[in-house]
Amino acid sequence: MTSLLLDIVVIFTMSAVAVVLCHRFSIPSSIGLLLAGVLAGPDLFRLVQNVHEIELLAEIGVVLLLFVIGLEISLADVARLRRHFLIGGSLQFFGTAALVGAICRGLGLSLGQGVYVGFVVALSSTAIVLRMLQERAELETPHGRTTLAILIYQDVGVVPVMLIAPLLAGVGAASGADTIAALLGRIALVALVAWLAWRWIVPWLLERITRTRSSEAFLLGVFSLCVGIAMMTQSLGLSLALGAFLAGFILSESEYSHQAVAVMLPFRDVLMSLFFVSIGMLLDIQFMLAHPLSLLLLTLGVVLVKPLVAAGSALVVGLPLGGSVLTGLALAQVGEFSLVATKAGVSTGLLGPDIFQTVLDVAVLSMMLTPALVACGPGLAAWVATTPLRRLERRRLVPVSSGSTDGLSGHILIVGFGVTGANLARTARRCDIPYAVLDVNAAIVRDALSAGEPIHYGDASQEPILRLVHADRARAIVVVIDDPAGARRVVELARRFAPDAFILVRSRYLREVETLLSLGADEVIADELEVSIEVFSRVLARMLVPREDIKRLIGEVRGDWRQMARSLSPESTAVSDLRVAVPHLTTHSLRLGEQSPLVGHTIASCGLRAEHNVTILAITRSGEPITHPHGHTLLLADDILFVIGPEAWDPFSVR
Repeated sequence: MTSLLLDIVVIFTMSAVAVVLCHRFSIPSSIGLLLAGVLAGPDLFRLVQNVHEIELLAEIGVVLLLFVIGLEISLADVARLRRHFLIGGSLQFFGTAALVGAICRGLGLSLGQGVYVGFVVALSSTAIVLRMLQERAELETPHGRTTLAILIYQDVGVVPVMLIAPLLAGVGAASGADTIAALLGRIALVALVAWLAWRWIVPWLLERITRTRSSEAFLLGVFSLCVGIAMMTQSLGLSLALGAFLAGFILSESEYSHQAVAVMLPFRDVLMSLFFVSIGMLLDIQFMLAHPLSLLLLTLGVVLVKPLVAAGSALVVGLPLGGSVLTGLALAQVGEFSLVATKAGVSTGLLGPDIFQTVLDVAVLSMMLTPALVACGPGLAAWVATTPLRRLERRRLVPVSSGSTDGLSGHILIVGFGVTGANLARTARRCDIPYAVLDVNAAIVRDALSAGEPIHYGDASQEPILRLVHADRARAIVVVIDDPAGARRVVELARRFAPDAFILVRSRYLREVETLLSLGADEVIADELEVSIEVFSRVLARMLVPREDIKRLIGEVRGDWRQMARSLSPESTAVSDLRVAVPHLTTHSLRLGEQSPLVGHTIASCGLRAEHNVTILAITRSGEPITHPHGHTLLLADDILFVIGPEAWDPFSVR
């Protein structure tokens, strides 16, 4: 027992050091944990003696990982990404398995081994990919959502993959028909028990546990459900992993799912560290040194085949070519579940030790290549978009446009039709301002077309698409997409294509503002800044701070930020730039009604300057601008005046 505790202390110490170093050099922590296992393993420093006991603890970590994944996969998530999940996930999973299986047959493996290895290689690393997407703020981008849907499909698919290992190995059955019948019967029984547990048993138990208001009782109850359902599936000849996943999925549909995730995450993280370290300890250095060329070629083959299949799957579900390339590169590696499934294949006798070591080495090498592949993704996507491969984009999923665009001029071009884009389109329509919309989500475009929106399917980072909607004649281009890299490409191209247009970008983070301004954006609205302003203004209002003081503080915060973020020094000062030097100065627009006291007066005699301390900069009359109006210019009904004056001035006072 003392030696086992010492081994655990050594592993956790090395794991902590590895995670810190990985964070320092922006490397996925799972790679560092694998390397820590290699160093502590029997082939190098031999710091761990009780390897078998550590593997048992690691298996518990895998069970908890599947349980938490089941908790995090809800029916609502699957429904929201159903097209990407069902079509994209199926094409990637079975397409990769078919190609890899055919290659394995050519390398001399049996049919059963080839099929199983194909499914094993089709799995990618959920832990590494999701962590990288979160760090790069790309999880809510189109390619991020597609990648997430395919990863969910793979996480669900690993369970039946592990179930077919005994079937492919021919274990425990006299004939294939008997094996299939017995397997289907056990699966049906598990499905029945799972449905009963989801419908009645688990809600009843959790309700009585939560009545105690004891966090210890809740933790023990959730842990018991996880292990109990996992043991039930194992007793029926299935796997612990299947039971753990079902337990999580059952809990995910209850109101206690978030609390269950919170209490189980620390245990999962600790034991998953043990899993990665134990896998690293299994890495046979001598085997790797004996077959360096073959392992290198196999790894290169994997990171070529998997991205091609994944990118093709993303194209089929409607992702543009650039986003499809990013999806393919993100899914290029062999994942941690591949190692779990491979060990299941070895335990049933389907795979031999050499195949396990080969898959293990290829998985570790491909995981290490993942950060470099993801980093070069935007550049590769931009290059591929200039090649004839751009014809592979599935624009035929929806009509390219909602009608003729020949008459578009002086319009607003909206890139992205999410909440912000839809609200902007709605207000532009109410103000009779012409606009056009671009989006790469086929489902969104299809729904918007049926609602009569002037929307077009296409990637705004491609010049032919901008030419389609006459971006060079647009008065304003508004970029509101949840893709930082895509927004940068759109702004750079739009500024070259439409040098006179006003370009406004909505970004999620303040760190993106300076880059977008340098690429040609006229103004960038950062969600972080605006949310922080909304938060402190509401808190101050609740604390009874005067409204005038709150407005002054808001102006100071915005002015200070714009002064800090401005990286370019314009030769002349724009009207909006005066807000930095004079925070209380702003521009207003007002339409003159029939009863306005200004109608019938000239600019000089209307009294705006003398009575309200505001100055008229320009007038729009019947859709035509009057710039630099003279003092004798007569003001008419329906004129739109653009004035500059104090921020607190109310335009309604003269309408």
